[in-house]
Amino acid sequence: MTKILVSPVNLQNFDNLKEKNIDGFIFGIKDYSVFFNCELNVEQIKNIKDKNIYIAINKMIYNKDIDNIKDILIELDSIGVSGVIFEDLSILNIVNELKLNINLIYNQIHFATNYYSMDFWYNKGIKNVFLSTELMLNDYINIKNNCSMSTFVYIYGYIPIFYSSRQLLTNYFKFTNKKKENDCYFIKNKDNKYLIYEKNDETIIYDDVINGLVEVKDLVNNNIDFLVLNGLNHEEKEFSDVVDIYIKAINGEDISNMYNNMKFKNKGFLYKKSIYKVKL
Repeated sequence: MTKILVSPVNLQNFDNLKEKNIDGFIFGIKDYSVFFNCELNVEQIKNIKDKNIYIAINKMIYNKDIDNIKDILIELDSIGVSGVIFEDLSILNIVNELKLNINLIYNQIHFATNYYSMDFWYNKGIKNVFLSTELMLNDYINIKNNCSMSTFVYIYGYIPIFYSSRQLLTNYFKFTNKKKENDCYFIKNKDNKYLIYEKNDETIIYDDVINGLVEVKDLVNNNIDFLVLNGLNHEEKEFSDVVDIYIKAINGEDISNMYNNMKFKNKGFLYKKSIYKVKL
């Protein structure tokens, strides 16, 4: 049965959402996450009760981070979180080295594109995967039908393009002798607008918000395990309304009129064919 996971806008948004029919919540971990609006420290995570909690440790890990990451993973193992979402493969190595009983979720943003790769990581002990945001709807279904891993599909929210370990905004404003007034801007290119912001001395760039509400029925019918909604850069009320609509869609209600009234209707790559294919 397909489950819904939500990354809230902030803790107040979480308090408002936790009474809804949501299967779990995704939080970043302070200083070690990207693409998630609400970041917690270990003590805050300990205080969350009676909910399935997934923690994202998905930024690039440097040598200076390793001791802290080990301590965090040991704590998360003792808490018994539902899963740790990771990008840097050092997380897998640390979990194996420390023999921790953590449910790992592979999330190298654009790498999970075929079931052959998924079988490789499954044999390494990883049982869950975030599928690439650059895949088509049929690709999600094809991978699910041919791999052993639990599949996570990013169905609503800003689509991550990339992030850099450089302070690109700071450097830009310094180079142009302009004042950087905040950490969040938009880059405009013809009719497109891309969210860019700095965080933890790094820079993250997003494409527009994807809204796969209409596709929920196909994903549910083909047993995609988790649909993920991300409240990054949303107002609380706006995002809560979106979550309500997605809950109705997963429960099989008619959402066509609701979709027509939604702010975002971008389909991302759900119907964009790629000229690039893996040759076997």
